[in-house]
Amino acid sequence: IKKIIGLISFAILLSWGLKNTEFIKRLIALALGLLQPFLIGGVIAFVVNVPMRALENACFIKPYQKRLAKPAGKGSTVPAKPPIWYRAKRPLSLILSLLLVIGIIGVGTLIVVPETVSSFSSIVNNLRNFPLMLNQWAQELMDWMPQAAVWLEELNLNLDLTSIDWREIITQVVNFLQNGAGNVLNTTFTVASGIFNGIVTGFLAIVFSFYLLMNKEKLGSQTKQLLYALLKEPHADYLVRVGQMTNRTFSKFLSGQCVEAVILATLFFVSMSILRFPYAMIISTLIAFTALIPVFGAFIGCVVGAFLILLVDPVRAFWFVVLFLFLQQFEGNIIYPRVVGSSVGLPSMWVLVAVTLGGSMMGVLGMLVYIPMFSVLYRLIREAVSDRLKAKQVPVEKFRS
Repeated sequence: IKKIIGLISFAILLSWGLKNTEFIKRLIALALGLLQPFLIGGVIAFVVNVPMRALENACFIKPYQKRLAKPAGKGSTVPAKPPIWYRAKRPLSLILSLLLVIGIIGVGTLIVVPETVSSFSSIVNNLRNFPLMLNQWAQELMDWMPQAAVWLEELNLNLDLTSIDWREIITQVVNFLQNGAGNVLNTTFTVASGIFNGIVTGFLAIVFSFYLLMNKEKLGSQTKQLLYALLKEPHADYLVRVGQMTNRTFSKFLSGQCVEAVILATLFFVSMSILRFPYAMIISTLIAFTALIPVFGAFIGCVVGAFLILLVDPVRAFWFVVLFLFLQQFEGNIIYPRVVGSSVGLPSMWVLVAVTLGGSMMGVLGMLVYIPMFSVLYRLIREAVSDRLKAKQVPVEKFRS
């Protein structure tokens, strides 16, 4: 009877949900809007937890364990309580992590911003001179290939200014100026309210992330108690194992992707500085950020960097593409498998599938999230298939080619 009631209830809810999809979408959007500070805080806590956990183990836990492992001297006694610095390891580790992040951002700002400002001013000047450069290249092309001049003359269109309805244009401009004041006021109010909401959301997210980081063991224990209280023990064990695997995979992927981006940016900056390429700092920084996007990210940086160098010298732009392909192959075959590949444990084909699906569904964030998520699913499916084959007593040699 319970199963029949459950099936009927599920069918009723499914039918109602299919008929009220717009209401469900608005409800989900409302729930996400209310939970946005806490979701962002959870993401911040997860990211900061990676360096905080490493600092806590290296600076506090391991030194204290070595101190306890040393043989006690004559007449010495084991202290009843750990020292103050060990008991304060969590807030100290959090403060050190924040100082580390702030220091990296500060050093990067001091190094990158002046170079970026000068590069942008040079880019603006090159953009102004770019039409003249295009004209010069066109003249050289026509001198080298006379047929190109005929093609350009065929594509040349004469603009008849008398055919333009200037009275209609003036009327549209007057209407825009009459209605523009109210639109500007509404836009200003919308932007101001959006900035205020963003500040409040960011503050709440940061405070919530601090609470999560300071009490993560307690929250983990409470979550396990809730699972074991509501579910059967084998199911709770499985969920706990999946949660630990997910946390470990996402942490290793995040740290590995950041290290890989820094290494790739350093390689580009050093090689471009040695070979005297323009905009070495800004292009290396751009490649570092775009390299966080797996598979396709570095190529986005290559296209933008090649365009910036093209404004200065087309020949160097070609050699920059050659340099990019060389460094990309070196990084993809030597650095990436050792830094990120071992932590993900996902075949290349499924990495491409994960990046494609994640980018089409969630954009850049989906590209970053779907790879470790696919890695967890890949491991769980592989374990389930292996267990089923063992239960059916099917030998593994049967599937080897």
